[in-house]
Amino acid sequence: MKRFFLKGLFAILPLVLTAAVIYLVIGFLYNNVGVPIGEALKWGVVRVGGEDPQTPSPHWLWLFRWGAPVVGFSVAILLTLIAGFFLATFFGRKLYRWYEAILKRVPLIGAIYPYARQFTDFFFGDEKKEDFKTAVAIPFPTRGAYSIGFVTSQGMKALNDATGKEMVCVFVPAAPTPLSGFVIYIAREDLIPLPISVDEAMRIIISAGVIQPDHPAIGGGEPRETSVQRPPSPAS
Repeated sequence: MKRFFLKGLFAILPLVLTAAVIYLVIGFLYNNVGVPIGEALKWGVVRVGGEDPQTPSPHWLWLFRWGAPVVGFSVAILLTLIAGFFLATFFGRKLYRWYEAILKRVPLIGAIYPYARQFTDFFFGDEKKEDFKTAVAIPFPTRGAYSIGFVTSQGMKALNDATGKEMVCVFVPAAPTPLSGFVIYIAREDLIPLPISVDEAMRIIISAGVIQPDHPAIGGGEPRETSVQRPPSPAS
């Protein structure tokens, strides 16, 4: 009985984890994008169409009862696809750079947007940073326990001077949603290079450690060779 249960769990768990990640992503987009757009649609129907939000006509009843966030979510997906197709064109890229230049000059937005753009480029950009192409293990959250992370940049000179060590910045993703996590400054000597790719490391994180690559696993084949791309030493 135990053997059959474990086999069933092994078959079902990846599907459950996949569904959980998709649920979190869709839930975030639905609540933070679909609902606001839906509310804007209801506001437009009230202001332009003269509908009473308390007693809407049968023609708009579905929108006020349940349809607004669903329509808003669908509109958001459609607009995202249209924006993607547009930005793939030469004119679209030019217009987008002009739009970004304006945003950077707007007070408050200009102080936040460049860093938000760097974060999204880091994960979704076509050209990944070289240091992000290798995974490392670091002693976190305590000595004797290790977490998977990615070297994102060289450390700060102030930290190097204060510790007398070469510090590097490592991003430690959280499971099972790797877009959140921790930013850790740690001595380079404490990094342990891992013989796995970024995709393999992400699979470990998203599956909460259930899915392990075969080649470096205990009892598996010989681990393939890899090298950690080290950031340049900070200027003294």
